[in-house]
Amino acid sequence: MTPSTRPATSLLPLLVLLALAALAAPALADTPVMSVDEWQRFGFGSAGSHTDTYTVTLPKEGCLIVSDAYCSGDQFRVTINGQDKGLTSAPAGAWCAAQVGSNADEALTKPEYSKGYFPINGASSFIISVVYTQGGGGAYFKISSATCPAPFKVVTSAGKVNSRAAAAAACEAAGMALADVTSANWESVLNVVRASPDIKINPMDAVVINSWNSDTYGGVNLQLTVSSTSGAITLLTGPAYPLCQTPVPALVTPTASLATTSSFAAKKTAPKDLNNGLPAGGK
Repeated sequence: MTPSTRPATSLLPLLVLLALAALAAPALADTPVMSVDEWQRFGFGSAGSHTDTYTVTLPKEGCLIVSDAYCSGDQFRVTINGQDKGLTSAPAGAWCAAQVGSNADEALTKPEYSKGYFPINGASSFIISVVYTQGGGGAYFKISSATCPAPFKVVTSAGKVNSRAAAAAACEAAGMALADVTSANWESVLNVVRASPDIKINPMDAVVINSWNSDTYGGVNLQLTVSSTSGAITLLTGPAYPLCQTPVPALVTPTASLATTSSFAAKKTAPKDLNNGLPAGGK
């Protein structure tokens, strides 16, 4: 008996309609970045919303800088070429505790404002997503032709230390974390240490670190020994400055209260824009 072909045949009109619908659907256009080294504003809605897909082509590695503005307290996630590059920094203080209006350069200097630096190179696309806000607002990004600042720094404010715990405390006081050195960031770390004016690499010097390739070796005191031509990870042999890094950003916890006109009055500072950069009455 010949098998029936009616079920398969009945699907054909549906498949044709689906194909035609796909062809008729408008493609979402990318938004090219028209200028480099200039701040560009973007508006955003509630948490979970995101910008258009921006595109840019650079002749060499540059830096995508993202900064909150207006009311402080918003936080973002950046995706470049389809890869999650992480969060912008966790803002300090209550939401809208600080205000700079549209001055993104000023916002970069204040811990209340979330910010992030993301390497970008060649022909690239990126999306900025909102992970925390209280009603949406406005923020800024800039494609810098310069490379991103190194996330590492030799911290000297506490002097040379004799232990991992003391080094970690010195980094924390500087708003940083004790450095995790890896094979991937090895060259960058060596360059930062060698460039520090307080490190004497002739013949060699050392800094305290947290781990090597994610291994803390049971919490022992580790040092990175650096010369002009090489580096090595060993046990701490004497007092050394801590090598600190920008901490991995954490998600904002939605417990901070909204700043109000009365709270600004108590501080004798007039609120600039409680709409967070949005036009009055909406986005």
